[in-house]
Amino acid sequence: MATRRSEPPTTVTGVVLADTSGCITSWDRGAEQLFGHRAADAVGATLDLIVPPDHREAHWAGFRRAMATGACRLDRATTNLPVLCADGDVRLFPGRFVFLADARDVPAGAMAIYAEPVGGEEAWGAVLPVPEDVV
Repeated sequence: MATRRSEPPTTVTGVVLADTSGCITSWDRGAEQLFGHRAADAVGATLDLIVPPDHREAHWAGFRRAMATGACRLDRATTNLPVLCADGDVRLFPGRFVFLADARDVPAGAMAIYAEPVGGEEAWGAVLPVPEDVV
């Protein structure tokens, strides 16, 4: 008999896709809700839209290296990411990076999947579990 997974918590999840140049190609409703930027404003912009100024140099060095080499040490890693929101505040969001490559392993871009924070997140720290009362 198969075990049934419990229903996922009712939290917001945002998905952002970028091409190999770091241009945002997809911005879902969850990203709109979490970060405050409308999809119409985000699609076509660079990732600088959500990467805080203090992190841009390191972000772009890593992004360009991954797109040039096809190797990304953060692929599928989870951590709490500082995000520049539409109101100008930088907030921490649990996130997962996914390096995208085509069928021939040629870099195709990157995706980040963000979750709603639960409180107590630390920058670049471990992602906290969803509290029991939310599940």
